[in-house]
Parts: sequence; structure tokens; C-alpha cells
Amino acid sequence: MSIPLLPHNPDWFRQADLLIDDLGHLLGARALRLDHVGSTAVPGLIAKPKLHIDVTLAPGFSPAALSNDLLLYGYHDLGARFREDEVQMTRPAGPGPRSKERENHELIIAHRLCLCASDCPSPDKRRQFRDALRGDASLAGRYAALKRDLALMAGSTPDWEIYNTGKTSFIEGVLSGEGMRLIQR
Repeated sequence: MSIPLLPHNPDWFRQADLLIDDLGHLLGARALRLDHVGSTAVPGLIAKPKLHIDVTLAPGFSPAALSNDLLLYGYHDLGARFREDEVQMTRPAGPGPRSKERENHELIIAHRLCLCASDCPSPDKRRQFRDALRGDASLAGRYAALKRDLALMAGSTPDWEIYNTGKTSFIEGVLSGEGMRLIQR
């Protein structure tokens, strides 16, 4: 099965808001902020049907320790895949991860959580990239074209390395302020 890139679904924003609300109640003071990032957070952008939520933890809270708590809510711990101060977790589609006191029958699409230490730079960079795409339709269009090309290159049994690393130079260019040069190419 190839990488599924779907047209933007406005319901992704509503589902992200519900998920952020659920997680805010579950995590309480352990989370400084929760942000919907990634392609599902950009209106009009094609995306895999999987939300991406960054959880920036309060000082003194460890991403690895918190990941153990979230296993009870159906999350799978992927570990510190990219950085030591950030733990990746995924959860399949299903009811939101509300606590027993807060019933929830709303189905939330699959999602990824990035649990980030308070001083981890990744959440700021992902928000900056998301906001650049939200603010420039031409830039978002170029990113969508790149994603389509990479999904084809990744093949029918997806080579996720091709897809993920193929986006890196584009993202780095936007974050370094070279976004306008990317548009003009």
C-alpha cells in the first residue's frame, strides 16, 4: 500500500482540538503547551490522515517517563527516534484518550505525539514551518508537489526513509528563511 496523501479535511482541526483538550486534562501541569503541527494543521494541504501533536513538557518532566503513563491510553512508544529530548508515540484511530472521569465517544483519527523536553527546539521549528505554510499558499503548493513526488518515489510498499528524508532540505530551507527562493525555483 502506498503512502496515502488525502485532500485536506477541515474536520482534522476539530479532531486535533478535541485531542488537545483530552491530553490537556490528562497531562495537567506536566504540559506547558500542546500544538497541532504537521500537514493536517495546514488548510488546503494534502496530508497523511494522521494528526501530529507536539507536547512541550514543563521543566523537570521527562519525555521518557511520561511516555510510560500514556501507554495506559493506547499509545505505542517509538522511543527517541530523532533526538534524545523528544519521544515519539503513536495511537491508532479510536475514541479520544479521555480519563475515566471524562467520557468521550468521539472517534479521533490516528495520531502521533511528540513528547518534548521543555528546552527541546523541535516544537518551535515545527510551529515555524507550519506557520510559514499557512501564510504562503504558493509555498504550501510547492510542498504538496514535493510530497506527491516523494510518495511516488517511495513505492507501493512505502520506503519511509525516501519519503521522510526527501522533505528535509525543503523544510530546512523554509526554516532558514530561504522559503522565497524555494517559491521562485
